[in-house]
Amino acid sequence: MPVSNAPGLTSLDAEAMQRAVEDTVDGTLRSFVEFTADDFALLYVDDVTLSFYDDESHMLDHFEEIHSYVHIDFTETDFFTDRLFPLASDVRYHATSLDAFTLVRVYFDDEGLFVTLDRDEPIEPVVGAVEDVYAG
Repeated sequence: MPVSNAPGLTSLDAEAMQRAVEDTVDGTLRSFVEFTADDFALLYVDDVTLSFYDDESHMLDHFEEIHSYVHIDFTETDFFTDRLFPLASDVRYHATSLDAFTLVRVYFDDEGLFVTLDRDEPIEPVVGAVEDVYAG
């Protein structure tokens, strides 16, 4: 059975953003997490993702390990806008495509969403759906 939790860690309308992503993807939403530099809240994990772990506690330990590196995302974002591409004022998202799935981190100042999608899922429509909710 999928894991599902109520949002509340960030100021984002994560519930509406999750619905928007679910309505946008052609494949399967694998996980949906809200995060800050200091913490994360696991909002949704599908059955397939959960099956990779011994149990939910094991999965949460792994997500905690993943989150322990999120400060790199915020540092890297500043590096891109301050040093490498000063013409740009903002980093909208980072995407990492692995052979098994695609990870997308969408940023809104000092908070964001971590979304896991099927490997071949188009990213821009998903990010656009999240940003539309944010702008709305």
